[in-house]
Amino acid sequence: MRRKNKSTLITGLVMCSMMLSGCQLVESPNALIEAPQQEKKQNIELSKKAAELLPSNSELLTPVNSNKKQSIFIADINNDANQEAFLLYRGLGENRKVHLLSLQETENDWREVSDFELNYLQLDYFDLHDLDNDGQIEIVIGLGGSDFESKKELMIYQWKEEGLTQVANKDYEVLDMADYDRDGKSEVLIVHGKRREFMEAELLKFRSGQLVTTSSVNMDAYAFHENAMSGKLSDGIQALFIDGAVGAHSMVTEIIAFEDGKLIKVDERAGGMLIKEYPLYSKDINDDGIIEVGGMYIPKGWEEEAFADIPFIEYYSTYSINGEEKKIEERYTNRAHKFYITIPVDWHGKVTIEKFENSIQIVSVSEDELLFEVKWGNRESIAPKGHVYKKTKDTIFYTEMKEKDAFPFNQFHLLEDEF
Repeated sequence: MRRKNKSTLITGLVMCSMMLSGCQLVESPNALIEAPQQEKKQNIELSKKAAELLPSNSELLTPVNSNKKQSIFIADINNDANQEAFLLYRGLGENRKVHLLSLQETENDWREVSDFELNYLQLDYFDLHDLDNDGQIEIVIGLGGSDFESKKELMIYQWKEEGLTQVANKDYEVLDMADYDRDGKSEVLIVHGKRREFMEAELLKFRSGQLVTTSSVNMDAYAFHENAMSGKLSDGIQALFIDGAVGAHSMVTEIIAFEDGKLIKVDERAGGMLIKEYPLYSKDINDDGIIEVGGMYIPKGWEEEAFADIPFIEYYSTYSINGEEKKIEERYTNRAHKFYITIPVDWHGKVTIEKFENSIQIVSVSEDELLFEVKWGNRESIAPKGHVYKKTKDTIFYTEMKEKDAFPFNQFHLLEDEF
């Protein structure tokens, strides 16, 4: 039996208080909606109740692959005007399995309904969705065995008279919840299969308490999925962007979307595999809600050099549902010294890189003109006469060249600024 202890881990109590403030509800039948704002008094009461109920030597968990980085979720699950709360935690001792603690609001308190030990060690996903648009919210959980296992399990719970009841489950590697067919309700999109034999993306609807497959599409069975981004194509259509490692160091991006009643591969419409020479993840680089796919090319003069020496120029492109590509940004990235240089649009495809021991230069291909230069050194021993781009704890980045109007100094960025 679970041992209750009022002297719960202080970290847990602090996190409870933080997570409860300004808590957001989840997707409703028609759109994302905000949860009713919890009064300060209610937040404090629930935090105290959590501290009372959680076992000692435990920690609250947040889902690894979810937009909602919170450990406590509040909603009126069964539409009875009473709030339910769900807390995700695990012990810090020998048994580190994920637990789901559910509470129900009473007149002056919160009542514990159940505390499930879920037979997994990693919390991949958690959210609340009205999947079948019946006014009652389903609890959707994704769990994994460890950080090193790709196989996970999706479980869907409903609130019955007796409490939470599991009604559906499904194995997966990648999971997304979004309105892919644009009917106003969230669908379940999973990627699953057996490595080197088959892999597929499958779109599922929740009907009469069951997950029903509506469409599927084959995927690369040799790609090891490292990154998945749920977002929009350039024409506003929902898509899932999956970056997978292939071979010794390459990466391929597959884009799953829905059109004319079925799942399709946007990357196939774009003319074949969206492959790059080393890992470069898809992301929304300009915060406009549209996901860009990374790519790269070898700058002129480096075609015959050893792979490890090539200063690849990276780029990010958007795609439409018909596979049309639009390049959004080019950049040179120096990961060893943790900076990148954004290349102005007028210079896309027109520059190459020169490398030196403690500097790099960006040079125009046509006229061999120096456009941009970055030098670096220990900030305690160098006093540059020219322009200082940035300083870090140990390093100063600078140039002694004059600024070019067509390639201004503000194109220099530290990699850490992206995060």
